[in-house]
Amino acid sequence: MKKNLKLDLDILINSAIEIGNRLTGQKKPADQESLYYAEGLGQKIISHTISVRHLYHGQQLIVGNNQYPVQIDFASLAILVRAALETYLTLNHVFISAKTLEEAKFNFLCWHLAGFLDRMGFEPKNQAQIELKESERKSISALTTEIQASLPFSTLSKKQQEAVLRGNWRVDKSWRQLAVNAGFDEGFFKQQYSFLCGYAHSSRLSVIQIQQSRNLVQQQEMADASVGVAMVVLAKFMYDYIQLIPTLKAVQNNLSAFGMISIWKTIGEQLEK
Repeated sequence: MKKNLKLDLDILINSAIEIGNRLTGQKKPADQESLYYAEGLGQKIISHTISVRHLYHGQQLIVGNNQYPVQIDFASLAILVRAALETYLTLNHVFISAKTLEEAKFNFLCWHLAGFLDRMGFEPKNQAQIELKESERKSISALTTEIQASLPFSTLSKKQQEAVLRGNWRVDKSWRQLAVNAGFDEGFFKQQYSFLCGYAHSSRLSVIQIQQSRNLVQQQEMADASVGVAMVVLAKFMYDYIQLIPTLKAVQNNLSAFGMISIWKTIGEQLEK
């Protein structure tokens, strides 16, 4: 394991946990209740990154009397990094990248509506679930009305408007477009995202790479690239989150590793294909 990557990753993870601890017990202002979901997206990113850290360390399976060689499961690691990357791009789009307050609210409402629509297809199994579904049906109706009355909605084409109301919260933006809006180089993102998706979708190349990476050194080399992306994602998330939360913004210079966060954020935005 490359010492500098491991050390920097641990520093970033500790920083993310420190940020969470600083916010523990603090109530969010009534006009910032949407930040509850920003916190949830952040927790998802951190959880994926901690799992990446465990896989990067290498695991040895012992079943009964059988002891297998230590392996770095770089394939599962890549899938986790992809999930963390998409979660970060979601957070950036919903809470950070908007140019106006109206656009920011619209982005959140679209994402919020999509979350309710995702669950509408599930059949309730008991009375509590029936009541919840009816409550969420009312929420969908209220959100739909609010979205339709917004200025950003009125600027969309009829096709885009229909897509939004069906739950397409990105409207017609691809992950690549969200990545560019978040500060990534387009070529770099396209290349890295394609690589990560290959493992989630079991592409031929990913299978060959797994077959050819038999020893620990080869497995570590394959893992290094994904770990680097994970560190950029974690750093960019923390930087955005600090700017988003007034309490954190006020004390950012007192955060123990804010310099490290800024370094890895900058690294991520300067990488090219």
